[in-house]
Amino acid sequence: MDIGGLVKVSDIHVTRAIAGDKSGTARVHTLETSDGLRAEVEIREFVDGSKELRLTEFLSPPPPKYEHLNRNGSMTVQVQEDGSWVVLLRALRLGGKDYPTLNYVTWEELSEICELDFNAYLMSLGFQTGTWEELNSKAAKFKDSLAVGIPGDRTELLFLPWAATRVVALMKRLGRSALDTK
Repeated sequence: MDIGGLVKVSDIHVTRAIAGDKSGTARVHTLETSDGLRAEVEIREFVDGSKELRLTEFLSPPPPKYEHLNRNGSMTVQVQEDGSWVVLLRALRLGGKDYPTLNYVTWEELSEICELDFNAYLMSLGFQTGTWEELNSKAAKFKDSLAVGIPGDRTELLFLPWAATRVVALMKRLGRSALDTK
């Protein structure tokens, strides 16, 4: 899987147990970027039923722009009644803090940083696209934010929106959200 030659995510290379506060399993993939980032990213499925995508380990020293990726770059998954996995699209960008945080993002911004029509690209792979409220029956906040869903048997594809909103947003230094100025 890749995004316009900017980010490549490998096929699964191992499944391992997660221990600690929450136990479960993790499907581990390797992520590489055109600017030198190499890291392990995981789809984690916990015993309590919760799921997330996150960077878990840098495999080489990360370029400085990626420092916060392992602290605030996780993406929580909501599983719908039909078994599909839905995620909220919020991008790491400068906002009200000195470091990037997750903020509102538009399809136009994602298309610009990914150098392709990102909405059409995801739809061509089988994603549903819409707002958080449209795709997540349990949406309580961020209702007008972008979201994507994918059938439960194609969940590895969620690394594409994760990488775009986390890694590529940092790589391309996505600017302040228009909502931050209001």
